[in-house]
Amino acid sequence: MGVVIKQSFWGTVISYLGVIVGYVNTLYLRAEYFDLSQIGLFTLITANAMIISPVSSFGMGSSYLKYFPVFEEKDKNRFFSFLFLVTIIGNAIVLFIGYLMKDLIAARYIETAPTYIDFLSITAIIILSNSFFDLFFSYSRTIMKVVFPSFLRDIYLRVGSLLLVFGFAIGWWDFSAAVVGLGLTYFLAFVFLFLQLILYHGFRFNFSFGIITREWRLKLLKFGSYSMALAGSFALINNVSYDQITAILGPDMNGIFTTCFFIALIVEMPRRNMAKVVAPIISSEFENGNMKEVDKLYKRSSITMSVIGLLFFIGIATNLQDLFDFIPKGSAFQAGFWVVIGVCFAKLAIMVSSFAGEIINFSPSYKYNLIFQLTSAAVLVILNTFLITEWGLNGAAISYLIAILFHIFLKLVFVKIKFGLHPFMRSHIPLAFIGVIVTIGAYYFQPGLHPVTNITIRSVLTVVVFIFLIYRFNISTDINKIIHSTFERYLKINLPK
Repeated sequence: MGVVIKQSFWGTVISYLGVIVGYVNTLYLRAEYFDLSQIGLFTLITANAMIISPVSSFGMGSSYLKYFPVFEEKDKNRFFSFLFLVTIIGNAIVLFIGYLMKDLIAARYIETAPTYIDFLSITAIIILSNSFFDLFFSYSRTIMKVVFPSFLRDIYLRVGSLLLVFGFAIGWWDFSAAVVGLGLTYFLAFVFLFLQLILYHGFRFNFSFGIITREWRLKLLKFGSYSMALAGSFALINNVSYDQITAILGPDMNGIFTTCFFIALIVEMPRRNMAKVVAPIISSEFENGNMKEVDKLYKRSSITMSVIGLLFFIGIATNLQDLFDFIPKGSAFQAGFWVVIGVCFAKLAIMVSSFAGEIINFSPSYKYNLIFQLTSAAVLVILNTFLITEWGLNGAAISYLIAILFHIFLKLVFVKIKFGLHPFMRSHIPLAFIGVIVTIGAYYFQPGLHPVTNITIRSVLTVVVFIFLIYRFNISTDINKIIHSTFERYLKINLPK
């Protein structure tokens, strides 16, 4: 257990450091040295690769995580080697189909983003690299060695992207070379992980496939198809808007959208780390049939994440104008003001909905998660087709918000009908009032100083007032306990219970 806690701790630290690097790169370096079209193209290249790589890997990473405990130690590498071979075949098929469809792909972008056509090969390299990286990441998880692959995914790739922009800024290379470097960066991430497993953890291929019977091939086909569809639909929801905006409006508008979308991502980030802790507990309680504990955890997680998400939402929404006044090309990015607000609201809704998806996932009805996700992805694609054409970037924001709210609604209703559970507590009502009051107060508080000074003063006051009200009205017992322990340990102050 100590190994798990240690790995989880460093994984969390790495993910937050990666976010910091990402913000520096996205809000300063790219904004300062790339034009809007280049920002849009740089994102589109990776976004399209992220959509396709779950398909090309055919869910083999998830298959290894699910089935590796079944095999004896001596057979695990045989099993993994078989999955590696399947991933090679999957990539070969997908890339061959892409080659046959290159004229059709080119026709999609010829009017709005003809430059992207020259970089299709880089998208192919990233597809290949990412699918193999995910497979070997799964192997690392099974031997509880996730710190290095987490570093590669969350920090190395972002630092690599940052350095490519920096090199472009000082004239070491042009934009085309930076794009080639992006493909090389992803490829090296896979190479580094592969070499680390060989040199430090004794990984070896074993292509003796006698243990992979026809029954096993059918199992892998079935579960791999499910995992591929689940991962692919998730990637589609998170990346397809970049593609559709570029195809309809052009890469410059995608440059604005991708920057504004990234600003809002921090609202949901705490959920990802909480899920690492909460998901195993939900699984265990489900296994023991202890639905009262599942219900308790469902509700407590919701109110805690609602408080955290709402604070981030208020901080971003009320400081957004000052942020645009400060960052490079801020006047251009202001066109995405409502993109930030819409995506922030969608991420806040995800926080409020707690772990409905995890509850479904650990139940016998887990396949409904796939149905809900595929449906929501289809809704997003269809809405984008019409609303981006009609309302531009705001249409994309509305489409994303509706698709996410629809996805949440499906999961909440299913969990309520199937298990009689919902995430809401009475505390959500006063929390909503607190959120409205603090948002209005922070929005109209305008110090009139330098944007950074305004953001700092407003943020500090917002945090103090918001946390005081949360504590005063006992919105979350878990957060109140943290406040109590913090004051007692570090300030030697005993707050009234």
